[in-house]
Amino acid sequence: MKLIIGLSIGIAFGAVLQLGGASSYRKIMGSLLLKDLDIIKLILMAIAVGTVGIYALDLVDMANMSIKPTYVAGIVIAGLIFGVGFAVAGYCPGTCVVAAAEGKTDAMMTVLGGLAGALLYALLYPAFSGLIGVANYGQITFATALGVDGIWIAIPFSAILLILMFKVLKDRYD
Repeated sequence: MKLIIGLSIGIAFGAVLQLGGASSYRKIMGSLLLKDLDIIKLILMAIAVGTVGIYALDLVDMANMSIKPTYVAGIVIAGLIFGVGFAVAGYCPGTCVVAAAEGKTDAMMTVLGGLAGALLYALLYPAFSGLIGVANYGQITFATALGVDGIWIAIPFSAILLILMFKVLKDRYD
């Protein structure tokens, strides 16, 4: 049942991305150049709703929260790979899947490149697993650092994102 719920949420999210224009290279480039704020607003809305949603599901034991360890070397390397991939392809992982589903060849190649990268990572992981110990801060979150339940961080965080989305990020069309 959880898989069906997850699949349904994924399909709905993909539909929202597609309807919001997140599969359009022009819209994505417009957001990166801060000329078109629609995608940025869409992302902020998704983060705000998703954050409260996942912590609310966790409160009623319907989510399996698995906090990964915070190790700086891995975060820096992954950030660089993500940034270069985004700059070269013009898509992030979610938007390239939506664009590939629309039949865009460049997005299909991006998905294949991502899968090849995941395979390469899996093959090379044993050689680089020692990096995990470098600057490893463990499973830290704002909630655990403050000693509160995650929902009490998620609600104000999401409220700030929604205020940013509706009040601060106004473009010339609003």
